[in-house]
Amino acid sequence: MQFRTDNYENTYMVEWFMLYKKKVQNFKMFYYNGTLPYKSCTPQVVEFIFKLADMCGVNNSVKYKCVELYDRFLSEYFIYMYTNVYNKHPNKWPKVLELLKKKSFLQVMSCMQLVSKNDQQSLSLKLRDVKTILKRTGHIYTKKNILSSEIEVFHIMGYKLNETSIFMLVEYFLVTIPYKITDNLYSTCLLLTDLVYIHQQELYDRIQYQRTGCRNYTYCEKLESLDIELDKITTAAALVITAFYLLNSTDTINEELCRDLSALCEKSTDNLIIISTVLISIINSI
Repeated sequence: MQFRTDNYENTYMVEWFMLYKKKVQNFKMFYYNGTLPYKSCTPQVVEFIFKLADMCGVNNSVKYKCVELYDRFLSEYFIYMYTNVYNKHPNKWPKVLELLKKKSFLQVMSCMQLVSKNDQQSLSLKLRDVKTILKRTGHIYTKKNILSSEIEVFHIMGYKLNETSIFMLVEYFLVTIPYKITDNLYSTCLLLTDLVYIHQQELYDRIQYQRTGCRNYTYCEKLESLDIELDKITTAAALVITAFYLLNSTDTINEELCRDLSALCEKSTDNLIIISTVLISIINSI
């Protein structure tokens, strides 16, 4: 008797997606309580991580997960250091900030190491390779330094590395929607994912401007925008819609796609179209 493995895979993917949607809702509640509603990674940091990923020879999955992990790590690390240093020894805080700046390159590499080890389809970065790459970029560290940094990042993250990237959700939608997925479509989605990560804050700032008509907004208004900003699902769905549009799909397909993804996201088609329109405007401005 043969089992239909594709059915099992589809069931697993649907369950994963539903669990992630629940996690997003819980995560929003955490931020609504007043904890750092701002992204930590600047466009320059994201571009640096992408270049580092090329140097390390890792796949796109690791590249995007590294951005997500480092972004979360910075937030968690800042809270950790603020609690344990600033509150107890405020006079040492300037030195701590300077130290954090010096350690940032190694911490990015530690995130890359951890994610590559956790990704079954990617090569695992060996210690000697990490040391060589660091040396090539002008950063000299001992094996002990590298190991200590990796352990520290792992500890600060609570030993959890399952950061969901926008592209994981894009891939889920590509598998789920009833349309043929060509190499051209897949490549376009990859390029758009790069663009979204690099221009993420600009994307959400423009969306907020379309909603409110204001370029500057208060902390409370920022919290109200978290429904989109922390919801990678909506961004990923809008990205897929944008890819179809850029590849000149018919109006009928675009309308059907919007309805299908709207149902999956449980967001209005208007929300998806707004994000897609803003994304296209960023492309045109580059």
